[in-house]
Amino acid sequence: MALFSILLNSMRTQTTQQLAHGVTRARVQPLLTTVMGPRPSLRRRMTVKAKEEDPGHKDNRPRREPTEQEMRIMQYQQNAPKLSFAEEAKSLVSYSNGYGVISTVAPDGYPGGAVVMFAPDEKGLPTFFFSTMSSHTQDLLKGTKASITIKTTDFKGASDARVNLVGDIEQVTSDEEKKALKESFLKKHPGAFWVEFGDFLCFSMKELKAVRYVGGFARAASIGAADYIGAEPDPIMAFADKIAGHMNEDHEDATKAIVEHEMGLECETAQIKTVDRLGMTVFVTAKQPDGSVSSPFKLRIGFPEEAADRPAVRNILKDMTMAAVAAKQPASS
Repeated sequence: MALFSILLNSMRTQTTQQLAHGVTRARVQPLLTTVMGPRPSLRRRMTVKAKEEDPGHKDNRPRREPTEQEMRIMQYQQNAPKLSFAEEAKSLVSYSNGYGVISTVAPDGYPGGAVVMFAPDEKGLPTFFFSTMSSHTQDLLKGTKASITIKTTDFKGASDARVNLVGDIEQVTSDEEKKALKESFLKKHPGAFWVEFGDFLCFSMKELKAVRYVGGFARAASIGAADYIGAEPDPIMAFADKIAGHMNEDHEDATKAIVEHEMGLECETAQIKTVDRLGMTVFVTAKQPDGSVSSPFKLRIGFPEEAADRPAVRNILKDMTMAAVAAKQPASS
């Protein structure tokens, strides 16, 4: 369990550093609670200050100092290059499957939710074509306050990313604007022939009020509207699923070697979850001191240089694998 504690402390430090760079209200979430169990004072005890104030466990078990390997992992995680929260959120929306859960306010004051299709505009804000018969359409015609929650395409649970965009969603009445939005909507959803029907209305989020982003355990923040709109989607994330799928199916040993070389952690499994121009996020399992295998936990692996395109990612991963293999070869006499 000590390794998990070290990683949680590392992630907590990363979030604090991002707060200092202008990300507001970053919220650290418990890492791997399913593995570690409910420990309300975990975050408090992770800091040096807390250690001085609370030198032992509540059950009087003695503390131990982190091992050299744990310190190496913690330092690596703190320094690993990452996208900004705004870039992550913008990329998620841009490369999503075009479905989300919209929340509107009904006349009785209660929120209502519905799964809807959307397409992002040039600012990364959602546009819609809704039937006049839908309850959310009627809600929006009476009041524009709404939000939409969008999750990563391969969302499976709490460790996966999602974003909530909050703002004013208004009907688009300009024929010229509707035509442009219809073209982008059909690019995202080629089979949406019903956008041509007369009883479907065009809506768009005209004003963004808040962005609530959760990138997984211990990575969450509220992002300013201007920061989100000004961010660019990461170009590598457009095809990251294909890179991850290929590596996970055919080259997991290479990923394990890279993790071990970068952080000194010998993995039982290593599955790439996301890839961007600065690095990749890997879910790993590792053998514990008692011989058991840990539940999966997330590590960030930075690239030695930014990747501009898919061939660049391939070459970077090849070079990192070769460096990892070479490092394990015995030195020649």
